[in-house]
Amino acid sequence: MKANNNIPKYVETFFKSCEIDEKLNRYSFFLIRYDGVVLYHNNNLGNSLSKSSIGALLGGVWQAARALADFIPKKESKEGYRLSFDTSSQGVYIVPITIGVEELYLGLIYHDEVNPGLIKNKMREMATSFGEFLEQELKESFGKNQVRTKENNDFLFGDITDSEMDRLFAFAKN
Repeated sequence: MKANNNIPKYVETFFKSCEIDEKLNRYSFFLIRYDGVVLYHNNNLGNSLSKSSIGALLGGVWQAARALADFIPKKESKEGYRLSFDTSSQGVYIVPITIGVEELYLGLIYHDEVNPGLIKNKMREMATSFGEFLEQELKESFGKNQVRTKENNDFLFGDITDSEMDRLFAFAKN
């Protein structure tokens, strides 16, 4: 879908327009594609890991967890899955965002947190907000493309009458 090429633009627009909760913004969070490509980050770790390394690791750990989840006998909707590798004060948390066939992950690396449940909830809220925003943007973009196609079709075949069709294909009757 052509609109999917615009996802990085929509990501930038979303994160510029929303107010990121200060509890989340003090940690490092990343929005990555299914293949580990980082679309957004606010790397507040200050360590030597590059954003591309973290993106690849977050994408890889999610894919590995998903493969392990396939062994669960009673399968439920994968939309409810999220990944948490943590102690009571530090860890990694990943939330999937699925829009159509696109799958993105919002990952958080946090430390020295008194209430990790709160920041995990804020991550889920951000993922939901971004998912809704992206879905709307893609719908609008797809709708515009669809309207142009329809207009082109209307122009080519809009007001053709039966008699015009008969005249057009008269050679076939002879």
